[in-house]
This record gives sequence, structure tokens and C-alpha cells, in this order.
Amino acid sequence: MHLMDRLKSLYWRARHKKIPAYLHIPKTGGTYLTQWESDSRPVLSPMRYIGHYYVADHEEDLNPLYQGYDPDNARRTVIRKSELADNVVFATARNPFSWLVSYASHAGGWNPRYANTEHYDYANASRGFDYMLKVIANREDLWPNRKFIHCQLFSSGGDLIIDRLNRNETLDDDLAEMAASLKIRYRTRPRQRVGGLNDYRQYYTDALIDLVSVTWGRELRLFGYDFGSYNLDNAVMKKDISPEQKAKIVYSWKEDRLVIAGNRIPRENRIGAAEIGTCKE
Repeated sequence: MHLMDRLKSLYWRARHKKIPAYLHIPKTGGTYLTQWESDSRPVLSPMRYIGHYYVADHEEDLNPLYQGYDPDNARRTVIRKSELADNVVFATARNPFSWLVSYASHAGGWNPRYANTEHYDYANASRGFDYMLKVIANREDLWPNRKFIHCQLFSSGGDLIIDRLNRNETLDDDLAEMAASLKIRYRTRPRQRVGGLNDYRQYYTDALIDLVSVTWGRELRLFGYDFGSYNLDNAVMKKDISPEQKAKIVYSWKEDRLVIAGNRIPRENRIGAAEIGTCKE
């Protein structure tokens, strides 16, 4: 190839290279990726920050993260799938057992540095983790609730949006691996918004473990979690999500309905080995 042709080829590839776009599910390390508490230079470069947005299929669709308490934000924080066509969309999953403790700490201001007495769950979280967890597990009017905690991974029509799913527990390694595959820059940085919580497992009784296992059992198995560990081999959704796998996994927030390979997975049931096998990479 002549030099001019090679330069044209490199230019075309640079122009058409898909930029990673980060869909920020609350309490999954987003402040670390964005470095908001240091120099606001993301750890990935280049990177598009989507934020706490929800992918809407229709004009009237609202963002469930805000729908119950902030209607204006519920209308503003939506994005169309077509706006993500030039991006590789990625997000981070976190073990629901750990996530729920972190959320209670955030809502209740357990770390005085981040206390917000105006938070809609402040009073609930102030009564302790046991009380807060039972409130979340028995409501559907506010997020988080009995439905999917990681609901932003899916559009309002149920389509799986992401192309890559990292794990909070192995975030540095996952980001480095993703950066290498996309040929972009990744730099490790100091942790952000560290809450100072002890091991999340100490907050759970056997009864609370059972409550989470039943209520959010679908998410636990989708992402490869149980109470004390994370095993990617057991996950329905690995790291890289193929178009074929996207077509097999559908979740409707409005109906709280998960369908895998044409089979509806009830909320109260664990996902069995047969369903997991249909979606393995």
C-alpha cells in the first residue's frame, strides 16, 4: 500500500472508530471513572459520559430512576438508541448484596461528608439497613425497588443496550482489558467517594440474605453473583455482549418481565442451568 493510501486508511479508521460511551448506573463506580472529586479527567480516553440516563423508545417514556420523585428529571434524562449508534456502550454491574448496603449508606448519609437530609430515602435509611432493605424489597413506586436495580441496561422497550459489562469487583482489570481491546488509553487513579463501609456481608442476617436472593435472584444469576462471591463462569451475561446475545435477553421495566431466549424468567425463581446455557458466549 502506498503511503498516501495508508494515511487515508488510518484517517478513515480514526473517523469511524466507535467511542466508548459510559452508562452510569448509580453506586457502580461512576465517580471513579469520571474522577469528579479530583481533576475530572476520566480514566478512559476518549470516553463519552452518558450519565444516569435511560434509553427511551418513545417520546412519552420516562426515566424510572427519577420518575417517582423528580418528574422533570424523569423527562430530561432520556436518550434515544439512535444517539448511541456511534458508540460502544458499556456499564458496570455490582453485586446486589453489596449495592444495597452502599445505597443505604448513600441515602442515609452514613458518611457525614456526603450526608443529604433531603434524599427521598433518608428517613428510611436512618432507621437502619434492615428497615431500608425491607422498604426497597416491598415497593414499586420509587427506584430502587423490587424491579431490576440495573434497569438502565435495557431500553424502555426492553432491548439490552450495552455492548460491554464490567464488574465493580474487578473494575480496574476490566477497564484495562476493555481499553486494550478498543485501543484507547486507560490510567488507574485514586478511588472516589469512598464511604468507609466495612464488609457488606456483616449487614445481613440469614433472613435478609434470603430476601435479596429471592427478590433480585434474576440479577444475581445474570451477572454471576451470590452472597459472598462473583463467578463469571456462572453468569448469563459475560463481559462482551454479542449482538446475538442482545437479541436473547429482554427486560421490561414497566412489566418487570425478564425473557431469555424466548423463556420468561419469573422474579421469584432462580435462573436454571438450561436458561444460562442458551446465552453463554
